[in-house]
Amino acid sequence: MRVGASTVGVFPSSSSPESVSSSSYSPGNLRVEAEPITRRAAGLDPQAAVRSALNAGAIAAVLCLFPLGFVVAMPLAGYFGVRFYRRRSLAPEPSPGAGFNLGALCGAFGSAIFVALAFVLTFASHAQNEFRDKMIEIVRHAQASYPDAQARQLDYFVSPQGLIVMLVTTGLFFCLAFVLLSGVGGAISAALLRKRGPQA
Repeated sequence: MRVGASTVGVFPSSSSPESVSSSSYSPGNLRVEAEPITRRAAGLDPQAAVRSALNAGAIAAVLCLFPLGFVVAMPLAGYFGVRFYRRRSLAPEPSPGAGFNLGALCGAFGSAIFVALAFVLTFASHAQNEFRDKMIEIVRHAQASYPDAQARQLDYFVSPQGLIVMLVTTGLFFCLAFVLLSGVGGAISAALLRKRGPQA
């Protein structure tokens, strides 16, 4: 009788092993613990995103050094950036919006690396004078298609200060196009991944 009483005292009906295990592992508790993990997985992993964008941007920058390479390099930067990210991260496939953001980051890295490479190659090969002559030739071509009054206004871009302004403006336009087209490539890549479904 004492054994039975002590057993009841040690394991009361409200705290039996079966009731403890079922209450601590109830479906409601599992949902509460899983919700923060799901929210965190829904966004981009910053470390994986930066590394993937840097690798894809570097590949695109090298492609831009070839004739007309920038035409395919810009969208491919975003496309491969999302693919690289998918391999590095365990998170679900990014949405097209997240893919656009990742692709835009690829374009930012790619344009910066390309500008640095072009600057180094131009001065390493002592081709700065040839580059300047090419810019002046572009201005002269533009002057030929305008009346005399408007053509004289373009003489400013032949001066050293004008060449710098034209160079900076062209570089900014190039970087903006790189970012936008790379973002489009990233959105397309993310949409294709979601359409194909999660990888096994």
